[in-house]
Amino acid sequence: MPHKRILAGDIGGSHISIALIEESSSGMKILTSSRTNVDSSGSKEEILTLWSKVLEPLVNSNPEILIGLAMPAPFDYKNGVCWIKDQGKFLSLYGVNLKQELANRLSISSENLFFVNDAEAFLRGEAYCGKAQGYQNVLGLTLGSGLGSSFKFGEEFSDGALWSKSFKEGIAEDYLGTGWFLNKGEAIFGEKLSGVKELVETLPKDEVKSIFKEYAANLAVFLWESNQKYELNHVVFGGNICKASFLFEEELKLELQKLGSNLSFDFSELGEMSALYGVISSLAEEDNELVNP
Repeated sequence: MPHKRILAGDIGGSHISIALIEESSSGMKILTSSRTNVDSSGSKEEILTLWSKVLEPLVNSNPEILIGLAMPAPFDYKNGVCWIKDQGKFLSLYGVNLKQELANRLSISSENLFFVNDAEAFLRGEAYCGKAQGYQNVLGLTLGSGLGSSFKFGEEFSDGALWSKSFKEGIAEDYLGTGWFLNKGEAIFGEKLSGVKELVETLPKDEVKSIFKEYAANLAVFLWESNQKYELNHVVFGGNICKASFLFEEELKLELQKLGSNLSFDFSELGEMSALYGVISSLAEEDNELVNP
């Protein structure tokens, strides 16, 4: 029996975004979508209760609904077990079988619940209808609370797992994630800020400009090193830090030029819908009767 309705979700360190999609003769139609804030430092019960509260009304006791959720790594995507412990989020879910937990709470079969890598889902969505269209060797980077990465080589997608790559005096995520900005802001402001948005709004413009210039330099070196190894054609950026791309886009181009690189890059215009489209693409491979979005 073909799945007529698909519930796609993107779960991050601060949110859960969902979209209910229905199959029709003309393709796929988004019936409804929403975004809900999540406290990823909460207890297991608090997080799972909130996720279930968001998903349950759209499941609506439909045993045939297909659910796909994009989750950050490290994660056992086949079995649905969360292994996140060093990324400052979802610590209470470490070792938890989310496939079984959510299936029980939503009263559906665990066989109808799938998990995909969030960075891979992002790049799949961009390849389908975004900024990765027409490119063969693409790196997708989600710049947010963590550093998500994925590759597209030809028609194959894979998790890049570059967050833990050795970089400068630590790992890549230390210099390219939100934490780097917060550390910079604390050193200047004297107290911890809540995120990049507050940093931009709170600190003097000269300080903000200086911070983003340094960030662009770090990002350029990271891209240059990645390109040396993977021979990329293009890079697509997503994630919340990209909302401030106007503060580092031109500087990033200049820094890449200084390194002798002409690597092209774009910032996603789909926002969180990239991952949701990517989830649908992944589910299409799981269900042969499901038409492409």
